[in-house]
Amino acid sequence: MECDESMATLRVVGGRRLKGVVEVSGSKNAALALLPAALLCRGQVNFYRVPNIIDVHILLEIIRTLGVEVFFENETVQLDTTRLTPRPLPNGSVAQIRASIYLAGVLLTQFGEVTIGLPGGCPLNRQVDFHLDAFQRMGAKVWLEGEIIRAVCPSGKLHGAVIELDPRWRSVGTTVNVMLAASLADGVTVIKNAAMEPEVVACARYLKAMGAKISGEGTPIVKIEGVKSLSPTDWTVIPDRMEAGTYLLAGAITNGEVTVTGVPPEWLRPFLQKLVEAGANVEADDDRITVSMDGRPRPIAVMTEPFPGFPTDLQPPMGAFLAKCDGVSLIVETIHRDRLLYWGELQKLGAKAQVEVAENPKRLPCLAWIYGVLELHSGEVTAPDLRAGAALLLAGLSAEGETLIHQAEKIQRGYAHIVEKLSSLGAEVDMLTDEPERVSGHAGAKFGY
Repeated sequence: MECDESMATLRVVGGRRLKGVVEVSGSKNAALALLPAALLCRGQVNFYRVPNIIDVHILLEIIRTLGVEVFFENETVQLDTTRLTPRPLPNGSVAQIRASIYLAGVLLTQFGEVTIGLPGGCPLNRQVDFHLDAFQRMGAKVWLEGEIIRAVCPSGKLHGAVIELDPRWRSVGTTVNVMLAASLADGVTVIKNAAMEPEVVACARYLKAMGAKISGEGTPIVKIEGVKSLSPTDWTVIPDRMEAGTYLLAGAITNGEVTVTGVPPEWLRPFLQKLVEAGANVEADDDRITVSMDGRPRPIAVMTEPFPGFPTDLQPPMGAFLAKCDGVSLIVETIHRDRLLYWGELQKLGAKAQVEVAENPKRLPCLAWIYGVLELHSGEVTAPDLRAGAALLLAGLSAEGETLIHQAEKIQRGYAHIVEKLSSLGAEVDMLTDEPERVSGHAGAKFGY
């Protein structure tokens, strides 16, 4: 069944100091890699601590069209892949989510061919070329026909190859897709300049638990030796470090004190260092981080980089925080050219910035000079994408009065139970429109947020 996102508006009444503890949900980016990985085996698989977010529901709907039985309840996803059947996956739900591209690697390595629509998701300038080039190096012939990708293995199977990624980006998606495809390919595949994010490591370790032969995960060189088959294995999704960072910033921007639990501080080290530079108080132990703030942030410079650098997904929320800095801050975005477009909406709430984006669509980095203001004001804005929506939400929490954020369903793409969690910290937030329902469990069953 095709997923149809409903439009939602988030009402935020700002000016309250947030205080309390947030238990971090399972990672969006990890879950979206793990669920396709389960299709590499036959049998029943259970995933625990799966975040109840729109992107997960969209992916599960696509997986269901491949003959997989799907049940999702209480943060547990149960998949029965016994009757997995390769089918063309045209645009529709596929075009709504970036992670749908992982199904290309999963189906291609098992059935020797795949037809799938171009992936979608947030409107950022993300290239699918890296994935297609990797498939070609592994022996597939690839065609792009309009918005449809077709790939065929003339020999019937993918084979091992050396895949060298661009060191400037160390593509997370391509690293995951190559690991998925190479796990059942003939021979040995080596990924150079591989992504090292915790979510990539989690996917590699899950594949290894299923019987894959992978080494080097978490380093720039990952080696995968193809095996004949993988076995059904249950798994628990790692916590979401982007969610953790967003709630810590919610505490800082409101001059409050917020603690997040479940995330190792080393996953957020550069982010936490920047908070300290900006004047926040940070306390961290094994899986508990507390951030408190009193006064305006000091101006700082932030440059996004692949892990273990400052994550691009936390750049917009950090931008909202720096909008109130006492001076001029600088953001250098090196990963996604369109990641700074949220400033057009943030300025409606009183923020001031000069954004420099080159006309050449392939030109990076992009810059934002942020001229801090004493206070932000409430207003009416629209979320361009997931992380931009989080930035607008933080600004609304800081501003006096009522802020309306339209297209707030984009925030629900990556933040589970966000209204409940913010309310537990003392925020006044609520959805003015019905939140979208998602198909879950057996046919006809509804699973709402």
